[in-house]
Amino acid sequence: EDIGMKKIFKTKASVVNRFMAITLLASMVPSIAGAAALEEIVVTAERRTQSQQDVPLSITTIGGDEIGASGISEVRDIALKTPSLAITNFSIAEPQMFLRGVGSTSDSAGSDPTVSLFVDDVYIARSGGGSSDLYDLERIEVLRGPQGTLYGRNATGGAISMFTKKPSQEFEAKASVTVGDYGLSVLRGYVNGSINENLAGKMTFSKRDRDGYAKNITNGQELDDADNTSGRGQLLWTPSDATEVLFGIDFSTDDTNGACRNQTNFDAPDQPAGGALVPYAVSVVNAQGISDPRVCGNTIEQFADKDVFGSVIRVEHDFGNMQMTAITGYRESDYQWLQELTGGNTPPQLLGVVDFEGEEQDQFSQEFRFTGETDNMFWVAGMYYFKENVDRFAQTAIQFGPVINPGLLLDQRYTQLAENTSYAIFGQVTYSLTDSLDLTVGGRQTWDDKKINQTFALGTNQIFALNGLEGDWDKFTPRVTVDWKVADDHMLFFTYSEGYKSGLFGSQNTNPVLAAIAIDPEEATNIEIGAKTEWFDNRLRVNATLFDLDIDNLQLFSLVDFLLVTSNGAIESKGLELDFTAAITDKFSLSGSYSNLEATTVGGPDDGKRTVRSPEDKFSLTANYATSLSSGATVDVSTSVSYASEFFHETSNIGASRSPSATTWDASIRYTDADDKWNVELWGKNLGDELITVHSILGPFAGSVDLYAPPKTVGVTFNYFWN
Repeated sequence: EDIGMKKIFKTKASVVNRFMAITLLASMVPSIAGAAALEEIVVTAERRTQSQQDVPLSITTIGGDEIGASGISEVRDIALKTPSLAITNFSIAEPQMFLRGVGSTSDSAGSDPTVSLFVDDVYIARSGGGSSDLYDLERIEVLRGPQGTLYGRNATGGAISMFTKKPSQEFEAKASVTVGDYGLSVLRGYVNGSINENLAGKMTFSKRDRDGYAKNITNGQELDDADNTSGRGQLLWTPSDATEVLFGIDFSTDDTNGACRNQTNFDAPDQPAGGALVPYAVSVVNAQGISDPRVCGNTIEQFADKDVFGSVIRVEHDFGNMQMTAITGYRESDYQWLQELTGGNTPPQLLGVVDFEGEEQDQFSQEFRFTGETDNMFWVAGMYYFKENVDRFAQTAIQFGPVINPGLLLDQRYTQLAENTSYAIFGQVTYSLTDSLDLTVGGRQTWDDKKINQTFALGTNQIFALNGLEGDWDKFTPRVTVDWKVADDHMLFFTYSEGYKSGLFGSQNTNPVLAAIAIDPEEATNIEIGAKTEWFDNRLRVNATLFDLDIDNLQLFSLVDFLLVTSNGAIESKGLELDFTAAITDKFSLSGSYSNLEATTVGGPDDGKRTVRSPEDKFSLTANYATSLSSGATVDVSTSVSYASEFFHETSNIGASRSPSATTWDASIRYTDADDKWNVELWGKNLGDELITVHSILGPFAGSVDLYAPPKTVGVTFNYFWN
């Protein structure tokens, strides 16, 4: 079996050579211009505070200054700056995250994400359980590749960790107002400061409203709109120099009309029935007047609502020779949506699907972590407990049009009631073999138990009710890393790691035999070689990773002959990831990333096909110019471009499931007064008005039905600070 790092080096050599030529050219500029050194990036990916350049992991870090109205404003935006990451959205509650070609689209109450999401080290079990409006974050860390040791199950693709800004004793407050086109209005603010000498507090608030980018021409309803209210409160208690206790709660509410689905791709190859139904489908779309990608036409009143609440208690205590961290997390989410999946009315369409789904979920987690350090060793050990309850329903009213059976309506109803429990113990040791050579060895033992009740009804007839289904799985996931500090600012590392995602019971099954069968857990094996380097007195930073990732029993969820089917498959994923930051002068800087990904299925009818949501080439480039005026005020100009090559939404790779390559261009200019009390920023996003597909469903007879990212938007943001 070729697990092949040699093959990776061979296939990526030309890309590496081109990139190194560019970075070498860029590196010559700082040495002449005498630019200031780059700022250190601090992360906690290894459960301790370190410089990102000292961590032998593939990490993308997004700083708090990049998070806001003009930059990273929702989870989907994280993919713009992260190599090998793609995030698509089926609904308000189902972001679909794929990293290095690994992800999941399953919506089962007993399923889990493949790329895990954390907020302040609390695992978010349902992908939609995080806030849809990002504000006042300290940083975002994206760990690429399996993170089965310290981050646990369900991180076979990687982990996304968001960290909020903790309260502090110093008084600080901020008020922010944003206005933009499409009726955008955003009010945000926070206040932070001392309550007494041992207690500090912080409150954060955000209200975001926007008209729809699209419209339903049949009933006049605006679609792709926004209405979010979010808040967070935190107390930081320090009863002694050795103890710190953080109490936090947060909430987020979305009340929207949902998304516009556009019928398109009728000219794609590999159409069903040899394309015989394409002329009919095109004539229907044209007759309804819904060929515009921002126009839909159906009679139903759509909606998409989501409510999220969370709380956390984090206790940190220093015993002198050992530190303890205890994290107690509770979260709950409640969402419902009603949408027309085909984007039009039936008849005259051949098929219409009205999708009404909802879910109530609550989760409790407890983690105890212990860390210690000597002159030549750092260790971490811990225990983890997780309990989740999910109550989910799905109702699909399928209406067939005039060709098949006029007026035939199939009302399918599914329910799932799941109880998911997980336990784990874990540990990791980093030992310095020499002054320049470190060895890291770690492992995690996980036990999972899932209980589920499932029902299926057709119309008023209950077809089956399965109660007491249960699955148990356990897995040990190791990690071994060797890192060599070639020089003070150059490090090479080699990692072997494994990941694991627990088994599941599929959703929306119409066959009781299949509904009762548990799908096997995913198992990931990863080998990667990386380099972290800094040049010219830390004016140029270049990091690179080559990886070879194999996934056995990948959990697939796909539409086959009008039925949603859950099954196991396998993929091989090989690739190159690069990122760099260059201080060209003390005023001008460049940063960017690039990934080249070869992820294909192994075995089965789609053997050798590209995995879904996995663009082969992806890059981002950001240029920033900052200067001071004679008055003492400053002006910052920034522009960035992000590109992703084409990818497919179905493993069959047929033409209608192809999402074309897309380029996004953003820009901003910010003026900050001399006293640093206020600033005003003019910004634009997707200035090329690129039509970017964020989700696609194959049409059963012709074409596809697509969702799109926002069009070109512009706005202005005003911030005022008190300190």
